Amino acid sequence: MVLNFLFFTIKIERNHVQPEQRLAAYARTRYLEERAEAHAFEAAQHVSRI
Repeated sequence: MVLNFLFFTIKIERNHVQPEQRLAAYARTRYLEERAEAHAFEAAQHVSRI
């Protein structure tokens, strides 16, 4: 009985992101979250006046 095995390696490369890019992405996300929260608060105030 003959068993043939195929050996191979998989190389996984991560995206190398600069710290400045990571901080910019975090700041952008945080800004969008704050704007959405402010918009929701404004809408809730408008609805409560009606």
